[in-house]
Amino acid sequence: MRFNKTDFPLVRVREHLETGPIVLVTSHYRQRSNIMTMGWHTMMQFSPALVGCYI
Repeated sequence: MRFNKTDFPLVRVREHLETGPIVLVTSHYRQRSNIMTMGWHTMMQFSPALVGCYI
């Protein structure tokens, strides 16, 4: 199964970040994929959208 990435408006990001404490971050570089849990995240600014986080 293959998923296609699509653009998502940054102003709507907080709808998903503030719904619960668990966020999974995925990355892909040179044929290697990775998934990790984000330890902390918060909306720092709304316009333009700015998210603070650590992994």
